[in-house]
Amino acid sequence: MIKEKERGETTEYVYNLLKERIFEWTLAPGEKINIRLLAKEINTSPIPLREALSRLHSEKLVVLQPNKGYHVSKILNDDDMKKMLEARFLMETHAVRNIIQFNKISVIEEMSRLNKMMISTNMGSTNKKVIIFTHLDQQFHYSIMNAGGNPFLSEAYQGMHCHLHIARFYHVKGEVDQKEAPAEHQEIIEAIRTRDVYRAEKAIFHHINDSLMRLLDRKK
Repeated sequence: MIKEKERGETTEYVYNLLKERIFEWTLAPGEKINIRLLAKEINTSPIPLREALSRLHSEKLVVLQPNKGYHVSKILNDDDMKKMLEARFLMETHAVRNIIQFNKISVIEEMSRLNKMMISTNMGSTNKKVIIFTHLDQQFHYSIMNAGGNPFLSEAYQGMHCHLHIARFYHVKGEVDQKEAPAEHQEIIEAIRTRDVYRAEKAIFHHINDSLMRLLDRKK
């Protein structure tokens, strides 16, 4: 049991280390991952490394190509990013309508808690903080989808890993949307609080669309 626990802790460490390197582009988009050399570099055995890569593969941060091994996944191009965010809009507006219609308003307590944590995150200059900020942002939107009451849509939404794709653009931008995103989140919260479906749908549209514009503008 102790050995299993230690291996689990090692896998978690390797997973977080690789994720940070992917976000900062030390492991660049499209780069081949040499398991033997990487295991030697970070002083671990191939087993936890492969387990970490499998987890990253499930999040679409790495891809496994037959007979070629693992590669860091490429970032989305502008067209795919637009299509992904269009899917987000359709799913989240459906969820928010259900939240208001079926009186699931209590979800705003969790949404407010996560939004406050996003605001108070001390970003500094480390990519670990970017990962923390991204996770909070992700959980904010997951709370909307889960409260929407359709587990199939929630599972599909989570399977897109939208915020991990978006977060990889932060390296290009040089900053996260720490002011803009929480302010837009707060408008979504207030729309749900007042049970205003039109306002909620409009708030989600502006949040998703404005985040896209910020991403594409800062890529230039």
